[in-house]
Amino acid sequence: MAETTGTNERSLAKKLELAANIGIVITAVLVAILFIRNYTQKRSDPQHVIALNTKFALKNVDWQANDKNLVFAVSTTCHFCTESAGFYKKLVEQCKQQHVRTIAVLPQSPAEAQAYLNGEGVAVDEIRQSDLPTLEVNGTPTLLLIDRAGLVKQVWTGKLPSTKETDVETALGKTVSSL
Repeated sequence: MAETTGTNERSLAKKLELAANIGIVITAVLVAILFIRNYTQKRSDPQHVIALNTKFALKNVDWQANDKNLVFAVSTTCHFCTESAGFYKKLVEQCKQQHVRTIAVLPQSPAEAQAYLNGEGVAVDEIRQSDLPTLEVNGTPTLLLIDRAGLVKQVWTGKLPSTKETDVETALGKTVSSL
């Protein structure tokens, strides 16, 4: 009788183990399908990008002090921002040579932002703290070329390929009238 009970328990344990394994496999397949669908599906709701020739909402900035202003909307938690830091360092140097003011806007505190930018070697003219969505910046990194009237003239979003980096450098070299 004890042998029968042991056999029944082993049989039940095997059935439970089989059911658990099937459940794990089904769950793994469902998770894989969700990931694949999310990464291959086209977005039907394109991310909002600030409109050109609209007033940039960053407060207390004297835009008229410079014909051109380059705003770096970045975050200390954005790995694309960190990956782009070498390009930003080069851009800041170009801006200094061409008398373009550089402003970094981050959601983090000014002290944290300063430490981050110093660590990346990006020495901008000003650092501002702001909630980026209130500025209509919905992704980091974002570069914005702002004219002396405070109007957005060009926008570049994300980690830029070399062709887009060249576009930014070219835009900085253009005269204000050609923007």
